[in-house]
Amino acid sequence: MTAEVIGFLLVLARVSVLVALFPLFARRQLPNLVKLGLATALSLFWTPAAVTELNSIDLPNISGPHFTLLVIEQMFIGFLLAMLMGLFFWPAKIAGAYVAQEIGLSLASISDPNSQDSSTLVSRIFESFSVLLFFALNLHHFMLLVIDLSFKRVMTHVGLMELPTEGWVQAYAACTDWGLLIIAPILVLLMLVTVILTFLIRAAPSLNLFSIGMPLRVGLGALLLCLFSPIIFAALEHYMYRAKEEVESLLSSMMG
Repeated sequence: MTAEVIGFLLVLARVSVLVALFPLFARRQLPNLVKLGLATALSLFWTPAAVTELNSIDLPNISGPHFTLLVIEQMFIGFLLAMLMGLFFWPAKIAGAYVAQEIGLSLASISDPNSQDSSTLVSRIFESFSVLLFFALNLHHFMLLVIDLSFKRVMTHVGLMELPTEGWVQAYAACTDWGLLIIAPILVLLMLVTVILTFLIRAAPSLNLFSIGMPLRVGLGALLLCLFSPIIFAALEHYMYRAKEEVESLLSSMMG
């Protein structure tokens, strides 16, 4: 095989894993043929840059085991890039899960056949808004830039021992904190409602907590979501920029 064909196959291995695991493309509602076409088109675009970076390797005379190891390495890098891009969407999903749990909608989770996971209605709404913000803030351009830099700077020789493991763990742990901070005002108000309902039940034991409390919490939660939506969107925008900084930091550490 020629150097261009081998370079294309290596690029395709990385891009196909990235497209398969990236949150925007991982759902079943996007046909596999479209995913394959997207991965092929992106691979053709980045093949010249990859072949240039692989000039130290005699690609036409590469052995089978060496080629297999390179393919596995490219798939691993694609997996890392997909996990990095997931930092833009996980805080919104976590924030929605917190709200759903607080107002009692976590019991009515929805089994999503597209992503093969179970999520609440509020989480799916927050995820949808995070996707809209992702494109509104032109972060898809940043994603393409990250992929381009990965081919120019991290084509080969990325090992597990070279990864900033502590930084990755801190970034993933920060997603939980960001999700909580995004929705913190609503959570505080709902907790106050819970305390007030508790005192009412103790003052009037004849009141039925489930018949009064649950509709009140759901209705108040929906009202608070509408009232605080500008603050929530501003917080989502802020933490998307924070996620961008985390991605830049982790990528620069991975590149050395």
